[in-house]
Amino acid sequence: MKKKLYSQLWIYFASIVFVSILVTLLCFLGFIFLLSHQNVTPSERPTLYPLFVFAFFSMIVGTVISGFVGHRILKPISELRKNMSKVATGDFSIRMEEPPKVAEVQQLYKDFNVMVQELNSIETLRNDFVSSVSHEFKTPLATIQGYVQLLQAPDIPEEEKQVFLQRLIENITQLSQLTENILKLNKLENQSVKIEKHKFRLDEQIREVIVFLQPKWEGLKLHIDLDTVFYEGNEEFLYQVWLNIMDNAIKYNQPDGKIEIRLTQNATDILLEVTDSGVGMNEETQNRIFEKFYQGDTSRQMAGNGLGLSLVKKILELHEGTIRYNSIPEVGTTAVISLKK
Repeated sequence: MKKKLYSQLWIYFASIVFVSILVTLLCFLGFIFLLSHQNVTPSERPTLYPLFVFAFFSMIVGTVISGFVGHRILKPISELRKNMSKVATGDFSIRMEEPPKVAEVQQLYKDFNVMVQELNSIETLRNDFVSSVSHEFKTPLATIQGYVQLLQAPDIPEEEKQVFLQRLIENITQLSQLTENILKLNKLENQSVKIEKHKFRLDEQIREVIVFLQPKWEGLKLHIDLDTVFYEGNEEFLYQVWLNIMDNAIKYNQPDGKIEIRLTQNATDILLEVTDSGVGMNEETQNRIFEKFYQGDTSRQMAGNGLGLSLVKKILELHEGTIRYNSIPEVGTTAVISLKK
């Protein structure tokens, strides 16, 4: 099939060139014929025969040249089509290596290689995503199965039963949060969510988050310094941002640690800084902290699904905001969020 298609391309090209040569030749012969009957004496006509012979051989040579040129031009296109068929079957390792001499086809080769490289990157991300999601679901499901089996024991004490039920609730909540975060992140990345914005008190919203998280930070020293700040944005999405940032500051803190929350503004920017005295992050974790499902070094592998900060970053990007982390291992971490006024 592939060889047949290449032959058809070659025949089409050769036919076009042949017809062009033939039309030119017929015009030339017609011109000679008219010339021989109007302006040439009968005694001079035999001298025109070499011209006819020359025209005949010119047609043959032109046909051969057109076939050779057609082969040179169509071969790279045929190779490109063959490799595109391989890409269509899922082989993204294909590259066009020998650049042809025609500039337009060279650019076509370059564009093809860029396209295949992007497809390969997307496929790698997809495989990593599926693998990560499978792992994240597998762990709590296995835990739930274990506790359900323990609860089936007929002589289990009531006190232990309540502990197991609490563990079940925690793991089910973790699964629910994972599913919810995946759906939110998917909607945000596909821009299928319309961001409705309105003006509200940012400092009041942050206080609401602090109150909501009070059971988690009760043993910590909390210092709050919030300016009165009005901001136009999506209140629901930004609530998730503050919730994730502050929950991380609590989760990765020392048992008797401290948290400082400062909200300031100037003429152009709003700045929120959340500082903890926790385990901190190494350089690799800081560089990869916003990757999906990345949970950092072993000191930070606690309950969570690694999607929170990916979600935070996407929400802030939709608000034309930024986030960065400054951290020193075993000293603490500062999250710095900036929003345009």
